Amino acid sequence: MFDNPVFDESDNNSNSSRKKHVKREKQTTSKCFTFCSHLFVLLVFVVGLVGGILIGIYAYHGSKDTTSCQNEYSQGTGAKTGTDNLTPTTAPQRNIVQCPNRNPKDDTTYESTVFAPLTVNEMKMVSDILWQKNYITTVDRTPRSLKESFILYMYLLPPRKEDAIRYLYHNGMKPGRYARVHIQRGAEQVPDIMEYKVGPLGSSSNATVIPLTRPGEIHFNSRPYDGVEVTALNHLLECDMKALESLIRESFDDATFPDDLFIFFFNGPPGLKEGERETRFVLGFKGFRTIQDADIINLLPLSGTVHNPGTNSSEWYTHSYYYLNQGPYLTVSDLVAEYKGSTIRKVKLPAGYRNTLRKKPFSERDHSLPLREYADRPGARAYMPQGPRFSISGTKIKWMDWSFHISGGQLKGPALFDIRFKGNRIAYELAVNDIALEYATDSSAQNGIIYMDATYGIMGGDATILRDIDCPSYAAVLNTSYWHSFSQKAFDMKSICVFEEDGQEALWRHFSTNFAGGMRNRHLVVRVPAVIGNYDYIFDFKFYIDGKLYTNAKASGYIQASFWDEHNPHASGDKTRDAFGYRVSDYQTGPIHDHMFGFKVDMDVIDSNNSFEVVHWKAGDILDALRTQSNITQVPPYFIYNQTRYVEYETIRTEAGFRMNYDNQKLFVVVKENMRNKWGVKRGYQIVPLSTAAQSLPEVHPAMKALSFTKYHVTITKRKEEEQYLSSIYDINRMDNPKGYLDLMLDNESIVNEDVVNWVTVGFLHVPTSEDLPMTVRVESGFMLKPFNFFDTTATFDMPQYSESQGNNNVEYEPSFDSCVESNIEY
Repeated sequence: MFDNPVFDESDNNSNSSRKKHVKREKQTTSKCFTFCSHLFVLLVFVVGLVGGILIGIYAYHGSKDTTSCQNEYSQGTGAKTGTDNLTPTTAPQRNIVQCPNRNPKDDTTYESTVFAPLTVNEMKMVSDILWQKNYITTVDRTPRSLKESFILYMYLLPPRKEDAIRYLYHNGMKPGRYARVHIQRGAEQVPDIMEYKVGPLGSSSNATVIPLTRPGEIHFNSRPYDGVEVTALNHLLECDMKALESLIRESFDDATFPDDLFIFFFNGPPGLKEGERETRFVLGFKGFRTIQDADIINLLPLSGTVHNPGTNSSEWYTHSYYYLNQGPYLTVSDLVAEYKGSTIRKVKLPAGYRNTLRKKPFSERDHSLPLREYADRPGARAYMPQGPRFSISGTKIKWMDWSFHISGGQLKGPALFDIRFKGNRIAYELAVNDIALEYATDSSAQNGIIYMDATYGIMGGDATILRDIDCPSYAAVLNTSYWHSFSQKAFDMKSICVFEEDGQEALWRHFSTNFAGGMRNRHLVVRVPAVIGNYDYIFDFKFYIDGKLYTNAKASGYIQASFWDEHNPHASGDKTRDAFGYRVSDYQTGPIHDHMFGFKVDMDVIDSNNSFEVVHWKAGDILDALRTQSNITQVPPYFIYNQTRYVEYETIRTEAGFRMNYDNQKLFVVVKENMRNKWGVKRGYQIVPLSTAAQSLPEVHPAMKALSFTKYHVTITKRKEEEQYLSSIYDINRMDNPKGYLDLMLDNESIVNEDVVNWVTVGFLHVPTSEDLPMTVRVESGFMLKPFNFFDTTATFDMPQYSESQGNNNVEYEPSFDSCVESNIEY
């Protein structure tokens, strides 16, 4: 409460004069108020008139700049049916400023750089050279027969490492650009596959064609499938499908071939022996009315085999037909005759089933379901408030003291070269090499399927960036090219994106009573999608501010399903699952399989002379630990337990392969023997596999030589130019005589203080479940390259940090910025 005011008595003597003064003041104020009121009304009218005109113009013409965020919303329960509108409350007027921007890419051409993928122009030049020198025999360069010679694949042949290092670090001559070309030589008297080195590609006048393989070294029947062969296979089976018309109609909801059905041939490998070519096939529904990768979730229980070696398709024939796993029937006539009898078990899909398939595989929103609450509002997103912090020159990328070249090829996939951090070379090459999948199912057509995806091409023609799905809209996109063997033409595809990502978490942090500090985790991402048939892969290379490099492989897309047979005699009473997987849909089971990703990791810790150490993580008695470093006989009294953990160090002297074993854990480290950090420790980088899968097939399995890279998580070999890859694209088609597998490289060579290569394999097991239909939500695995005594201290303190301390002025924050509207410019 306020006290009552206290007045001086002398105020009473002047009341009369004060009243007169107040009266005059009131009269003056009244006149002023009247004038000001009129003036205010006039101003309000003028402002309202002008504002109304401007609002009318805005409402009439609209505005394209609607990117400002509305942060306050009226109260509501959110979207439930997809028809609710969210109305923002009135927000205060403010100026909308677009974020500053710059194009991170300069005008440097791919052709002028050392490691860049081949361009369309270079591929056309290679084709012209080979045409002019009569390596290609096709009329108008379009293959129509297996008896012709044509180009299967072409991609960059990287320069020899010593030449590249001399150019990059020692002012040596710039290596020329060369293509590696695979030619299917069907026109030869003894057909085969040959590989050639073609270039240099600056000018066709001085280009040479140098064989990389010997004639006959790669058997013609070991080749990958191509469009010419698949066309011939389809043509061959037309007569058989006609003979099966009645069986197909009765069994599969009145379907007809080829209107409703397609034939799937990629159930490899095509035989066990090098000279064989036996192609298993299976029928499937065309859910989209045309053959789509999605339709291999709709495969049917009708299969067979084509004997198709050599170039003469008139000598090919079909055999070993199966219907509901009943068979084999030597010919299609035998199957038809048995079907018309009364002994064979039959399937009859319900009428109208085919019509349900057209929508089933399509990955669109189910409009019969209500939207989740607030699902019709845009989700959170990141942007660059002051433009990109990375730069791209041709295919060389720089960011926060990192630099490297991005490359890749049609078969083996994306690759990075000359990776440096703070001026130090960390790795010369980090590259995807192959992906192995092994399927198991109770199916005549699909049991024992083995894929080595490099055989089909990891960076093929479908590897196109989906903006705002694969990568944020602000990412810079780079092109790669691929060679289409069926049309004999080169095509560009937007297949690599580069962007800085906000991890929205702490890279490091600490909080105490008198100190708080941390650093927000931001990293550069190089992302490359790859589509191989039904599966979509995404490869990430993530560069961190502290010197870590994380390589990640994700899988999505459609599963390859198998037909669910309700009356399968091999199944138990539980019809929902069997020894090979679960029932996942009306007539589909999900065959179990794995995804094993093989990488080449050519570590160069400072330079090319390195060693490989294994740090064994162990547990045992105190004496066991201490005897690893000295000859001791008694436990010192200060140990409170007799058991402890300890590490034991081992330098690997000769080439070897290692598997992760959680009962016997190890750390793998590449070190520079004669380079030490401030504390006298060898400088190194650790290879950290982040894997959940291991090869479980026994050594006696026919595919294990070709798949030998899947046996190890980390393999160390001495580097050789002739040992470019951990697998051959032909070995899965010649399993009795593989010639390019990883085990061949393990020949006991010394790897101490040598140029060494690590071959890293990571992966995951996939047991498909109902959540994998219609689309597999991504699963992933990867590995990390991590500084291991490489620096004297944490390698982030040359960056702005968040730091506050009590009692002094040690206060620092990240650079500030003004709020702005994200740019919609595409790089």
